Amino acid sequence: MKGVDIEAEKKLIEKVHRGTLADHTTNIDAAVAMFAEDAFVIPPNAPPLEGHEALREVGKQLIKSKVLDMGEPGRGIKRLEVSASGDLAYDMGKFRIITEGPEGPVEEKGYFVTLYKKIDGEWKLQGNIWNNVE
Repeated sequence: MKGVDIEAEKKLIEKVHRGTLADHTTNIDAAVAMFAEDAFVIPPNAPPLEGHEALREVGKQLIKSKVLDMGEPGRGIKRLEVSASGDLAYDMGKFRIITEGPEGPVEEKGYFVTLYKKIDGEWKLQGNIWNNVE
């Protein structure tokens, strides 16, 4: 059995992670395709959403928000681990996003954990949870 190149897998996962950080003007179908069919997200103060259709509906709402800024030094992935088998992974880190609200800029900051699963040789986002705690 050939060993897993963990560092190469991490680079592929980072690419998927960046792809999910859409600037809210992204093609929804392309964004949803980065998720596993049975993926889930758990937003702050909300119940879990599961599957492509639920994620597509959330995405439709997100693209209505104009992103003003998506980062600052110290934000992003802080830990990224890949299983020895090379088919499961997770990352965790900090985020910051500022969107245009009806009464001016709205800032959200917090932490996230993302789960990834390799399906048919391709990394997919399997689950994501985040909070708005700084």
